[in-house]
Amino acid sequence: MKIDAGLTLVEVLVAMAILGIVLALITNWQTQTLQLTTSTSAQAQQLADLNDVTGYIGDRVRAAVRVRVATSGLTVNTGTGNACSASSPCLAVVIPEGTAAGALKYVLYVYRMQARSVVSSDDKLDDTWAEDNVQVLREYRSADTASTPINCVPGAGETFETSVVSACATMRNLDTQTSLTGFQPFLIADYLTPSDALPGGVTAFSWLPASRSVTVNVQSLRRVRGVSKMLPAASAYTLTVQGRNLP
Repeated sequence: MKIDAGLTLVEVLVAMAILGIVLALITNWQTQTLQLTTSTSAQAQQLADLNDVTGYIGDRVRAAVRVRVATSGLTVNTGTGNACSASSPCLAVVIPEGTAAGALKYVLYVYRMQARSVVSSDDKLDDTWAEDNVQVLREYRSADTASTPINCVPGAGETFETSVVSACATMRNLDTQTSLTGFQPFLIADYLTPSDALPGGVTAFSWLPASRSVTVNVQSLRRVRGVSKMLPAASAYTLTVQGRNLP
């Protein structure tokens, strides 16, 4: 009796079809796993960035001796687009930092939400989508000799509150200032939801004189594998800090 060995063409085709289905399922699973891993990693980075920037500003506010939130009436450096506004709000703080000639030195910092396009290409990732959809947060610092006002260094026997030095007087009267010039900008946060597009209509910075506290609202906005991802998804990331040394 003759016994046929091997597979028929139909059996081979069926086996190939089953193998194709299995491979397709494996590929799909790998793709979904990669997407989930990428998304999870991006969210973790977004959360870390939000923690860093709010913690950094929070430390500044806690140490501040003067605070001002401005959406009008203040310009930092000259040039188009440098005025504080509802879409580009500013938070100004005066803090004691270091010493000069044996006296405590006071530095004026301004934090401003701005269009990403103002940042040098050397200081940001090349991202065409981000240029049109996110803002950055920049820190502007007064300097010892190259800004107006310059850093405040009280004279002998003086304190910040009693100093007759003009720079100190300017910083004490921070609320009345309309123009700050020569401040050095530094990028401290990228990929933020524009201030005028934050969920719930909140503002990036708000000041409550009664409690001497500043509230910072930020939201991370990134494009991950072609999809825009906001974190937190439905509200801003909020930090409220009380200024311990404010008058």
